[in-house]
Amino acid sequence: MRRIFEVKIKKVLKWAFATLALELAFLYYLNNVFLVDSTFIKSEEVFGSISLPPLIEIKIPSYAKDVHVSYDGKYISYDEGGNLIIADAKTGKTVKVIEKATKEGDYYTWLPDRNRILYFSRMDSLTGTKVELKSYDVDNDLYNTVYIKIYLPSKSAISYVTLSPLTNVIYLKATTPYGDRLYQVNIMGEVRRIYLPVKRIEKMVETQRKDNLIYQSDDGRLYLLKDGRKQVLLSAKNKYALLGIDRDDNVYIGKMGTEGIEEIYYDSVDKPIGMWHKISLKRGQVLKDLVVLFNEKSVGIITGNNRLEDLRGNVISEAKGKIIEITRDYIVYKNGDKIILKRFSRD
Repeated sequence: MRRIFEVKIKKVLKWAFATLALELAFLYYLNNVFLVDSTFIKSEEVFGSISLPPLIEIKIPSYAKDVHVSYDGKYISYDEGGNLIIADAKTGKTVKVIEKATKEGDYYTWLPDRNRILYFSRMDSLTGTKVELKSYDVDNDLYNTVYIKIYLPSKSAISYVTLSPLTNVIYLKATTPYGDRLYQVNIMGEVRRIYLPVKRIEKMVETQRKDNLIYQSDDGRLYLLKDGRKQVLLSAKNKYALLGIDRDDNVYIGKMGTEGIEEIYYDSVDKPIGMWHKISLKRGQVLKDLVVLFNEKSVGIITGNNRLEDLRGNVISEAKGKIIEITRDYIVYKNGDKIILKRFSRD
């Protein structure tokens, strides 16, 4: 009898250790392969130590869609019929084609501190849509698939993503016919749906040092989601517009008046809005023309589609074409079949 009991105990312990080993292996993979490597140890040193060329020009097909630039300007990516094309920004040579990585128009993004693309594989069926989270590391020619599957209603898609390399928390916004859904993916690879007090999310940003998500609803309400669980209403009225966030985790909002955005407030979300720093603008600005410059810790104004100015009217950057993206280090222009990257001058 005693021997039978000992055998059972050994079996239980064996399965327990096996389960623990699998969990630790997955955690190691997610933490050390999918999102994190040695460059994540101190993100500020990563951003400051890389030598970035001041000007980059590359030709791409004029019909290319959804053009984006890697964090260091080394690669340019675009959507071509659902395939993700990745090209070397110096030579223009295609270095990778991720075939049918997405359906045309699906969302994808570069990680903010390395040359890795995060994208989603979407499969539609009569019963709904299945989405898988994947990534591709360009420098190491390495595909990574985290075994994360999200099931959505039919005709749904992931429409926006925020992520923090420091907290290893990802937030996914899914647009469905019945309203937006919000999902949190943590370092353990666990996916959790967060039920929203609003139908649509207009804009959202994530702080880098703490698990905070700030989002604005389509009816103008501002919310703070803390640790993926506690929802705090920052503003109930259609009074403020979420502008963005800088590298110090200051959140920027614009106060709307009769002539557009007339005041800008910024500070940590740990403080009430009434205690935030205030900037009064000389004249009202159109919301879509205001952009938070992440590394500059300031706000810029896009004028005439091709000029970026500071709030005093000084020109930060200007080039032929149209500004299509502003990364942490570059202003990106598109002029016909040419993409132009102009680095922020910090001399």
